Amino acid sequence: MNYNNPYIPQEIYEILRKQRYQIRDHSAVKLCGWVKKSLLENKSCYKSKFYGIETHRCIQCTPSVIWCQQSCIFCWRVLPSDIGISQISYDNIKWKEPEEVLEDILEMHRRVVMGYKGILDRIGREKFKELLNPRHVAISLSGEPTLYPYLEELINLFHKRGFSTFVVSNGILTEVIQEINPTQLYISLDAYDLESYRRICRGREEYWQAILETLDTLRSKERTCIRTTLIRGYNTDIEKFIPLYERAEVHFIELKSYMNVGYSRRRLTLEHMLKHEEILELARRVEELSHYKLEDDSFDSKVALLVNEDRRIERFIK
Repeated sequence: MNYNNPYIPQEIYEILRKQRYQIRDHSAVKLCGWVKKSLLENKSCYKSKFYGIETHRCIQCTPSVIWCQQSCIFCWRVLPSDIGISQISYDNIKWKEPEEVLEDILEMHRRVVMGYKGILDRIGREKFKELLNPRHVAISLSGEPTLYPYLEELINLFHKRGFSTFVVSNGILTEVIQEINPTQLYISLDAYDLESYRRICRGREEYWQAILETLDTLRSKERTCIRTTLIRGYNTDIEKFIPLYERAEVHFIELKSYMNVGYSRRRLTLEHMLKHEEILELARRVEELSHYKLEDDSFDSKVALLVNEDRRIERFIK
């Protein structure tokens, strides 16, 4: 395996490549497992069920592949602490211009999906043609996307190309959250107070305060979602989240079980996963205590969707 990346430690780079990440400088693309299921089994991911995204036309990518301010215990990605190295600085990165990053992402994605040309008889020519013509970008693969200093410009470039965009952020960089306008903005809210934040996300106190400030800005955004990853024994006291949900007034809430996959298996066990029925029970509890209504769910992904009755918008993205 050729290693020539000036920003990523070799140990992490080799792990990511074995996991089939395509990496170029600070950006990366990885084919989502649901794309494979869409092509070979005609199954769709929950983003398709909830929001109408065509699974096989979605790019899973990041402009900031390994850099994040947190070290969440449930993260399935390899964290520096998992392999005994210190947190990786992003101070000395020479960030590429958004036009270059966009082209890198599209080229890496095309390289990955071209391998399916060999099984056209199973996929079908029309679906393969659509695969080569993606229409949605999920900027959520790994790392924290708001660390990339030209994120707003990158999102706008994708929109000009006719893509819809999802951005998933930890919410720490409030000023970046205020300026970006993806098709749908996700904030990961996995703790309900400072103590639980330190235990689950292993972040600093000032980060938690910044996340609370970010929640206050979400009322002014066009299309927002809070995603809460629920871990047995850590944060399933859902009543404690209600004041934060109501503070943010997002359009959607996704309650999702922790999944015991990837490097999270070094930190948590199968026992920490919730059953789908338990997720639904927690969603019904949120429904009882707030103006969010349980609207949909996905058994395979152990996730429930709640909709803000006071800020109802069209669920499906056109």
